[in-house]
Amino acid sequence: MPEVNGEGLRTMEHSKAIYLYGVVHHAEILAVFEELKALTPVRCLPVGDMGVLIRDVRMEEFGEDAIKERMKDPKWLEEQVWHHSRVLGGAMRFGTVIPMKFLTIFKTEERLRESLLALDETLRELFGRLQGKEEWGVKVFCDPQCIQAAVEAQNDGVRRLKARIAARPSGTAYLMRKQWEELVRRESSLRLAVHLESISCRLSSVAHETKFNPAAQEPSSRQMVLNASLLVNKTAFSSLANEVNALRQEYLPRGFEFELVGPFPPYSFSELPERAGQGETGGSEGVAYA
Repeated sequence: MPEVNGEGLRTMEHSKAIYLYGVVHHAEILAVFEELKALTPVRCLPVGDMGVLIRDVRMEEFGEDAIKERMKDPKWLEEQVWHHSRVLGGAMRFGTVIPMKFLTIFKTEERLRESLLALDETLRELFGRLQGKEEWGVKVFCDPQCIQAAVEAQNDGVRRLKARIAARPSGTAYLMRKQWEELVRRESSLRLAVHLESISCRLSSVAHETKFNPAAQEPSSRQMVLNASLLVNKTAFSSLANEVNALRQEYLPRGFEFELVGPFPPYSFSELPERAGQGETGGSEGVAYA
């Protein structure tokens, strides 16, 4: 075996980094580790009363400059996202997990320990909030034409104006038709807002906490009108499922569709102070280094 001098050892050490997945309770370390080590080279590092899910990675692949190039590779990115989700999904089967952001990298275990120990009180509070809970997502889609058709058929003001247009000469009717179209748009927006307020209240009633995210614009005929993340007690999932099913039946004739997805680690409810657990040097594309 070739001889490696002290300088060579230091170079090898600097070529390594620590990938942080998330934090679990110390008492759950063994169960999590035994489950995950057969699937991936993840290991559990005790830090105070916490168990930290980490993986050793090479700076040649996960260094700040290397990541900028890797992020351009869809296949590599998909594999890393899948790996991150699989580890956290496995961990949450055994208890409470505080997930960290995708591609949170520490240059040394010492920096990792220092960062998490500085957050000890915050992490304890998070564990208390998240104990026995998981995240679910509810996406609501709507066909705008159904809302508009309902307004045209049911709104008295819209119907009266349409009747007046039919009795006017074409020149005057053109201007009134523009007013009618604007009235339909306004009343349709109002009707949609009323529906969404009712849906939001009903979803929130079966969740411990609820966050409403921006509705994504997907390339389809459906329009997403609500994108909610719900923190739900594991024992109360049936209440959420029943409420979503009830909403489906009630709102289907009105042009609404509902998607219930999950469970997920509580990403949306695990906010840490700015730059907590992240790098002092910062990173691009959402990558964090320390």
